[in-house]
Amino acid sequence: MQASELYRAVAEATGESVSTIRQLGFSLVKEPSDDLDDEVCFGPNVIDWDEAEFLRAWESSGSESYEPKAA
Repeated sequence: MQASELYRAVAEATGESVSTIRQLGFSLVKEPSDDLDDEVCFGPNVIDWDEAEFLRAWESSGSESYEPKAA
């Protein structure tokens, strides 16, 4: 997929203009290998929304401990 195709797809999905999406700096990332940590692959500025949602639910449940497990 070319960058222009990505910009158009994101713009269509979000309702923003292609120029706005281009300015925000969207880019494709490669699939991480199983032996690498997500933060190493994607950097510290990428949010794993599934994990964030899980942690929000866990925090509101009042559980005392959380042990993340490797995928």
